[in-house]
Amino acid sequence: MVKFGKILLLVCIVFVLIVPILQQSIKISLKQDVLNGYFVPARDTVLNSKTWFERVYQEKMDNYINENFGFRKLLVKLDNQINYTVNGNFNVKHLLSAKENYLFDKKFIDEFTGRSYRGKAHIDSVVTDLNRLNDSLKAKGKKLLICFAPCKESFYPEYLPDSIQISNETISNYTQYKKEFERKKISLLDYNVLFKQMKDTVSYPLFNQGGVHWTTYGTYLALDTLLKRITYETKKRTNSIRFKTIEISETARYADDDIVKAMNIYQNINSGKLAYPTVEFTLHPDSCDKPKVIIVGDSFYYGLNNTWLPLSTFSQESYFLYYFQQVIPYDIKKDGMQMQALDFKKELKNTDLVILFFSIGNLNQFPYGAARMIN
Repeated sequence: MVKFGKILLLVCIVFVLIVPILQQSIKISLKQDVLNGYFVPARDTVLNSKTWFERVYQEKMDNYINENFGFRKLLVKLDNQINYTVNGNFNVKHLLSAKENYLFDKKFIDEFTGRSYRGKAHIDSVVTDLNRLNDSLKAKGKKLLICFAPCKESFYPEYLPDSIQISNETISNYTQYKKEFERKKISLLDYNVLFKQMKDTVSYPLFNQGGVHWTTYGTYLALDTLLKRITYETKKRTNSIRFKTIEISETARYADDDIVKAMNIYQNINSGKLAYPTVEFTLHPDSCDKPKVIIVGDSFYYGLNNTWLPLSTFSQESYFLYYFQQVIPYDIKKDGMQMQALDFKKELKNTDLVILFFSIGNLNQFPYGAARMIN
């Protein structure tokens, strides 16, 4: 009996060692055999006298094999799942697990609680630059619109750990910017207030447990509000959208569980039903004004942009400037570029509307250089 146990143990060890080699050789593909998140994959290398004697081959081959051994992706997910389930550890930076499986970004918590407050002097300087831009645009019959998207931490403070103290007297970048914009009469579309007003009346979640951004449903509500506000600001008949149908799903789609995807685990953290609308324009696109807009924004606007509806709503001369670094043109014939390659002052001259669209969780560096765009 003891001998049989030793043989069985030996067979198991050999099996564990051989199976990854077989998988690497015959490339067995599994449905879960994918890892999410940003990383630079290690590349294979070639053995020759130069790579050998310069010790390049050994290092590169070691990295390549380490990332490509059999069933690696499956085992990475399994390891992450065990660490999360047993130890409560994450493989994603700045992540915090709170009540009822809600996941939060620690950086956004610092913004919401005022820990990242830059101080009144810094904010006054930024607002002074934005007010100068606002006056310059007004003089030319153009508009500046600031849009503040909520963060999940501000929308669901009740799910944050009890150790995080929240007070109505808290001074944050968001509260100070909002106060100064009102004082300077700079147009502000505050989604943080709007979404809180809708919180108890909407039928479907606006934020998901395993996501950092607003849900797909929330994205379309935000886009609908933005298009109506643009009509108000430009005083021209621009298009808007309406919900045609809504499909309900218990499984998160698209970026609705982007945090969970980045964690690379097997567990489905989401426990609610999510809505996925099909939308249509209220007016025929050719009968509406299509303003030229320049949007400077973060990933919250990226979600709106990815609906492709802005391509049909704004002029082809429009641009989305992601964090004021990456240029995404609305003319599909143009390639994306970095800000250095864009003649920004030239583009600004015939722009109808400039929009700064950032989450209140991203105001630490707001507006990422765009405040001095006319200098």
